Amino acid sequence: MSACPSRLELSRWEVEPERDRPVDLTAHVGSCARCAAVFEDLASARSFLLGDDPAAASLRAARAIVETDRQRKRRRRWLQLLAPAFLVPAAAALLFAVKPILPTPGRGLPAATAAKGGLVVETYCKRGNKVFPAVDGQDFLTGDRLRFAYTSDRPGYLLVFGVDDQGRIFPYYPEGALVGAYAEAGARILLPGSVELDDHKGWERIYAVWSETQLSDDAVRAAVAVRLSAAGNDIRRVTALDLPVEQVSMLLGRP
Repeated sequence: MSACPSRLELSRWEVEPERDRPVDLTAHVGSCARCAAVFEDLASARSFLLGDDPAAASLRAARAIVETDRQRKRRRRWLQLLAPAFLVPAAAALLFAVKPILPTPGRGLPAATAAKGGLVVETYCKRGNKVFPAVDGQDFLTGDRLRFAYTSDRPGYLLVFGVDDQGRIFPYYPEGALVGAYAEAGARILLPGSVELDDHKGWERIYAVWSETQLSDDAVRAAVAVRLSAAGNDIRRVTALDLPVEQVSMLLGRP
């Protein structure tokens, strides 16, 4: 292995038993300080957040995604390593349906069961020294930290991004563009790093999109614009976008 694997590739292999990991990957991680640090972070987080067996328990998940739009200089930053104080029990996660919830401008929508074989994204939120389940329409504050894991029964392109109540779009994963990053199939694969929320006030909706082929940035932005216009620019009502993909969304209150 001549070059470092991506952080998501390391996440995928971290979930595998050590005996099933490629020999060259194991050797590389053993000799590369950067990859060793990422791997150690992922292993520690999995042990505390998800348990030792990623397939043993029922998935309790929340659909959530937020990130930085560098051009608008929003103060939201991707934390490369997870602080030990953020490691919390898996019971802090809540599951939402793969099919979008019907447009409702209210808060506190109930949890539902994920469709078999569908995309599942788990979220864990830490506020100070407390951890709580994420609920659709719940309030999130400046400095709250979120960490995510995904489950999918097939490979594809994973895209996560946020849209605020002013119609601004903030790519989260991958950074910088709304095109999606290739992600292998797997169970409870941790996205490396965590997200610290900025000081935005109002509403935001975060979307997770899983597609067989990579989307274009223009297509995603156009889909957001069309649905926002139809909803009277009320992001609370835009639970899904007109894109031929598997998708989920979650509303964040930002008081």
